[in-house]
Amino acid sequence: MHFIIHRGSKQIGGSCVELRSCKGDRILLDAGMPLAQEDGSDWPRGTMTRKGEELRAEGVLPDIDGLYAGSTPAFAALVLSHAHLDHYGLAHHVHPDVPVYASRGTIEMLKVSRIFIPDAAVPQNIRELPLGTVEIGSFTVRGIPVDHVAPDSRALLVEADGQRILYSGDLRAHGRQRHLFDALPAEAGHVDVLLLEGTTIGQPPASHGLSDEVDVEKRLGDLLKQDPGIVVVVAAGQNVDRAISVYRAALAAGREFVMDSYQAYVLMKLKDLCPEAPQSDWPSVRVKFVGNHVERLKEAGCWSLACKMSRDGKVSADQLASVPSKFVYLARSSGATAALLCYLAKQTQPAVVWSQWSGYLKKDGAVQRYCGQNGIKPILIHSGGHAHPKDLVNLGSRLRPRAVVPIHTEAASKFSELMPNVRVVNDGEEVDIASLLV
Repeated sequence: MHFIIHRGSKQIGGSCVELRSCKGDRILLDAGMPLAQEDGSDWPRGTMTRKGEELRAEGVLPDIDGLYAGSTPAFAALVLSHAHLDHYGLAHHVHPDVPVYASRGTIEMLKVSRIFIPDAAVPQNIRELPLGTVEIGSFTVRGIPVDHVAPDSRALLVEADGQRILYSGDLRAHGRQRHLFDALPAEAGHVDVLLLEGTTIGQPPASHGLSDEVDVEKRLGDLLKQDPGIVVVVAAGQNVDRAISVYRAALAAGREFVMDSYQAYVLMKLKDLCPEAPQSDWPSVRVKFVGNHVERLKEAGCWSLACKMSRDGKVSADQLASVPSKFVYLARSSGATAALLCYLAKQTQPAVVWSQWSGYLKKDGAVQRYCGQNGIKPILIHSGGHAHPKDLVNLGSRLRPRAVVPIHTEAASKFSELMPNVRVVNDGEEVDIASLLV
């Protein structure tokens, strides 16, 4: 078996790995959108949905023959590890005859994108990746559940030609599903090559926040007991662990948990996969409706669901402002959140908790601008979605792969300082697995 890291050997995000068997079969693992342009700036809005041939010419799409629409398909499948744009954001450019496999949770998040994001583009020919194995050409593929902030994330174990390669995707050991991280070596068994994400390698220890989700819940609980007003927690909409933490902290502090209609819909779609995720009909749960969310739900044929969420516990901006100490609002970094903060500030002083990567605070955004213009310093209470270096070392020592290949990292050269059998591979380099095992 051969593999090519088309993107990801020297950068975080945009992951894309090709596998080739000796029979000539080809599959792709992830087709991610790079997080930023080469100069570090954000991509212009709508970049992902531009014409594929333009993006390929500019290097946004990896230059891979036989993968995209307009060519003769040469791939047996694309397999996605999870529903973050830097892993699936370019998947819709894949030839429509190439099936796309993803976990149930990933598929649900792609469906959510279709409803709430007007210019979202997701693959059409998508199939559920089972918990067991699936035969794809001469490959045997297994998605192994891992702990990550994206719902139902998977590491991908692929076997062909008598060789086994494990692609970690994104994973961590400090969320609410630590047991999945601990179980991964036993679930995977013998591994010849481990393609291991290293987001945190070479970065300052505090750059990814608190040590674990338990600490996040405790810090939030302490703040909610001490602060006399409304607390607005800004977090990623798909971060189910964070929703659980805010909800539990709210209950411990005697407050009501408020989420917007997007978040309520996401958690409703995931309730079978994440039974602890707060639902709109639970005690002390309220829903703050955002106008465009309601329109999107109505257009998607979900008007009765929106009405049910409203009956369950709709809360208005006036209610939030009238008894601010009663609520904690789990929000997203958006114009709607900034507008609500402006409205609340006329009657009370909201506290703003930034509960996602601290680097996003430095980017331009409506909530960041609001805080800057009003002299508000957001309180950082967050724990990241990527394994700490010590946990990566632990995983490597337990898996004992014959070769470790860094991916999803800006510090591939530092891997060898932490673990044995590291082989640094460059983007576009075709590697025969046998050559790594000598």
